[in-house]
Amino acid sequence: MDDQGGDSVSVWRVGGAARLAGYAIPAAVGVKALFGWAGWVSSPGAETARLAGLWSGLAVGVALFFWWAILRVRLAVGPDGIVAVNPWGTHHLALDEVASVRLDAWGAEFHHGDGFKTTAYALSELAAGTSQDRRFAELQAVLEAAPDSSSQ
Repeated sequence: MDDQGGDSVSVWRVGGAARLAGYAIPAAVGVKALFGWAGWVSSPGAETARLAGLWSGLAVGVALFFWWAILRVRLAVGPDGIVAVNPWGTHHLALDEVASVRLDAWGAEFHHGDGFKTTAYALSELAAGTSQDRRFAELQAVLEAAPDSSSQ
C-alpha cells in the first residue's frame, strides 16, 4: 500500500511472482533481441537481421502484453473515490456508490447499490499466487476509515 500526493491515496498493485514475471520475462526476451542485434553487427547478413528483427518484435509484444495484463493493473482508494484499473478498462466509483465489498478469485468486488458490481483485478488470487486476505484486510480498513463510508 502506498500513499501518493497531498491527500492520502492507498494504492494496491499486482504483487509477488506475477509482478516479478511482468518485469523478468520481457527483460529476458529483450536481452535475447539485443544479442541478436549484436550477432548481426559482428556478422551482417539477411538471416541474422531477420532473426534479430523477429526477437525485437517479440520483445515489444511481450513487454506490451505484460504491461497491459499485470503491470498497469491497480486499485486506488482516496478521498475522490475508488479507481480500479483492469486490463479491459478503468472504473471510477464514488465511495458512497459502494454498498459492500468482498474478495473472490478475480479480485475485490465492489457491489453497487443498484446491483451492479466492479471487480478490481489488482487484488485477485492471481496477483501474487498467494492468499490475498492481508491485502483485502488493508482495503477494508481504508474503506472503513473513509469519510463517506457510512454504508460499509
